[in-house]
Amino acid sequence: MASPSYAMLPQTKASLDYIIEHHRLFLKDRQTRGLEHKAMVVGVSGCQGSGKTTLCDTLVHLLRQAPYDLNVVSFSLDDLYLTREAQVKLAARYPDNRLLQYRGQPGSHDLELAETVFDNLLKGDSKKTVYVPAYDKSLHGGLGDRLPEEEWQQVQGRVDIILFEGWSLGFKSVTLAQLQHMYEQSNLLQQHGLHDLAILNDFLVKYEEKLYPKMDIFLHLAPIELEQVYQWRLQQEHHMQQTRNVKGLSDEAVRTFVDTYMPAYTLYLSRLNKVGFFGVNGERQRSYEGWYRKDGGYSDNTLARHLRLVLDHDRRMVQCQDIHPVRPLNNNGNHSGNWIIRKSSLILTTCAVGYIGWVVYQRRQPLLQGLMKIVHQFTE
Repeated sequence: MASPSYAMLPQTKASLDYIIEHHRLFLKDRQTRGLEHKAMVVGVSGCQGSGKTTLCDTLVHLLRQAPYDLNVVSFSLDDLYLTREAQVKLAARYPDNRLLQYRGQPGSHDLELAETVFDNLLKGDSKKTVYVPAYDKSLHGGLGDRLPEEEWQQVQGRVDIILFEGWSLGFKSVTLAQLQHMYEQSNLLQQHGLHDLAILNDFLVKYEEKLYPKMDIFLHLAPIELEQVYQWRLQQEHHMQQTRNVKGLSDEAVRTFVDTYMPAYTLYLSRLNKVGFFGVNGERQRSYEGWYRKDGGYSDNTLARHLRLVLDHDRRMVQCQDIHPVRPLNNNGNHSGNWIIRKSSLILTTCAVGYIGWVVYQRRQPLLQGLMKIVHQFTE
């Protein structure tokens, strides 16, 4: 059961209100378009130790209770890590790439398994049990491994909401030119080979293609300062060791472990903070991005589909920010959303003027007919 004290935190309240309102709009949208039931997928992003797992656990507890009574499932990108055996093979394939020697980076997840799990959950077959994988980070001295299937989460019935969380969820690849430029500007990035970072960047593209289109709305727990990650991740490791009585990683190993994540934060976090998950940056626009999704997914922007929650060193929320995707521009350089409003107003105004003119004309017909008779008499 979720911690009652955590349920009172501002980020919990903000997240709950955000999800409930979007779920109402989500159901309305599907009903309006005549679509079948489908679970709403909430992407939850946050750096290591930010509290995203605890937040998701708390939200599951709250959403399953009255007055909501929803069937909610929560799992993590971490649950989709490669098995220890597959991770060893990945490391051997790139022996000189320090970023791929351990779990965590793009490329260290089983994306085919991820697609299967999502597809099964979204189908909503009430007669079928869906097995969601689980991963134990404490195994193999903290190197971790996937648990056997009999220990996976079992989901019954039609699912209403899926909470899917991950530290790198929402990170998006950059072009080679952008990568080169950022590399030249960063001493941290230069601690790794440019080719090694390019491999990481290429792996990230597959996440954008296979996982990201499944997100309907997005929550982002963002730190004020990136240095907070070290503090939070160390606290997380100590808590795991104390509560589960396992060995885990040493403090030095934790810092080394977090070091491997810093290149990804440097390359990709700024974009997520600036334009959000559904925002468009540069010339590319993916099918799920923008004001209106081209893939037919949920596009209601009455409430921003991306909510950014900024946390201080003590994980207290200091800012709550809606991030709307920028509306596309029309040929006149105006945002299309505003043009639609102005165009509609023009049409309504024209119709109204036309209708009033017609009414006046109809009412004046008898008077005009009388005048015509008088004129005709005088001219005979």
